[in-house]
Order: sequence, then C-alpha cells, then structure tokens
Amino acid sequence: MKFLPLVFFVLSCPFVAAATPLKLAFPESYAPMVWTEDGQMKGVVIDVLNTVLRNKLNIETQYDGYPWSRAQVNVKKGIADAFVTIPIPERLKYTTCSKEPVFSGDIVIYTYVDHPQRDQILAIKSAQDLMKFVLVDYRGNGWLKSKLPDAKIVWTDTLEQTYKLLANKRADIIVRDTVNFDYFARDHKYTNRIEKTSVVVDTINIHLCINKKSKYTDILPDFDNAIKDLHNQGTINAIIDSYTKPSVPLN
Repeated sequence: MKFLPLVFFVLSCPFVAAATPLKLAFPESYAPMVWTEDGQMKGVVIDVLNTVLRNKLNIETQYDGYPWSRAQVNVKKGIADAFVTIPIPERLKYTTCSKEPVFSGDIVIYTYVDHPQRDQILAIKSAQDLMKFVLVDYRGNGWLKSKLPDAKIVWTDTLEQTYKLLANKRADIIVRDTVNFDYFARDHKYTNRIEKTSVVVDTINIHLCINKKSKYTDILPDFDNAIKDLHNQGTINAIIDSYTKPSVPLN
C-alpha cells in the first residue's frame, strides 16, 4: 500500500500526459519536401520541423507517411494531430493553422518540350486560363481542387508520376512550385523533355495546420515566432537549397 502515492503521482504527473507525441501526417512520396525511405520520413519539411519542434520547442514528434488523401483524412478524424499544407477553406473547417508560413513559393507552369500550343501556354495569365488544357497532378492536391474544380485533370498516385506523364505527352501542363521539379531534375532526367516556364499563375503559402481538437493547438504562437526567426536567418532557404541546387532556370 505504501507504493500507492507514488503510483498516483506518476499517473497524474503533467510530464507523463505530455509524453504523447505530436503526430504529423504527410504524403509518403512528395520529394524533396517529404518522403518515406526505409520506414523513415525525410525531406525539407522534416528538417525544418525537427529544427523548430524538437530543437527549439522541445516537443516530441511522430512523422507518418500515407497517400496524401489518406493523410488529410487522418488529420480530419484526429488520428493524426497535424499536417503541413495550404490552408484552403475545406481544411480550415477542422484545423487551426500557423500565422507564419513554413514555406512560400510561386506556382509556375510546366509543359512538355515542343508543345504545339506553346505560345498559348506562355500567354496564360491566370488559373482560369488553364481550363483550356489537360492538367496532370497527384491525388489530394488542394490547390487544383479549390481553384479549378472543373478542370480536365489526369490524377496520379505520386508526384514523380506527374512528371513522367507530362514528359510522355499524356497531358499538357503541370502547375507546381519550383522546388519539386528542381529536385527531380538534378540528374537531368526530365530537363530535355519538360519545359519549366516563367509563367506564374499563383503564389502559395504552406502552414502548419493542427486539428482543432488536438491539445497541441496552443503551440502555434511559439511555432510562429520560431519559424519567423528561421526565415530571417535564411535557414529555411538554406535547407531547400541543400536538396535542389543547382536549380533549373525559368524559361
């Protein structure tokens, strides 16, 4: 009986309650931002989150990769606490997001080399102009679903499959930030078949979004401060460059 007070203390100790890690769900194949390799999550996002959450805020984390659509469902249902993504209206129904973006970038147009309608593609001024073409993207892409729900889209299971289909002329256009393509183009696998244009159709901001019912929503102010510091120090750009340099110039 003399052990009961100690048992009660351990069970009620706030440090024990706080030991449950912050669970983050990611797409399993979205290099270089994040991907699964040998059962471990790797990439730009993981490096940044480790710097902020583990090193600066001393928060234990658990990273899990899934097909992107399933990752979003897991956060919506509370199976996972959070994801890092664009806070479109549908996601804001069940998450609270950081004020500071983790990443920002332009969404540019990619097409296959010598496309017969290249001049029309280079003349695109807005997302709505994309409706004239067949697009290719990975399942779960919130930007396309929110901007162009009625567009003609060929959906794939992984990010690299989108480049393969475009290179093989199975679609007209990919719309995406430059980081992903620069990573896959480092060995020049696609640079002779895909043109990276200078046509910008949007600018996106990617945030940490936490399920509204998660106990971790209260970390967001400290997360914002830490992310802002990393941006000011150039740390995040340096992490991105380590995965993408040399980058492919815009045409």
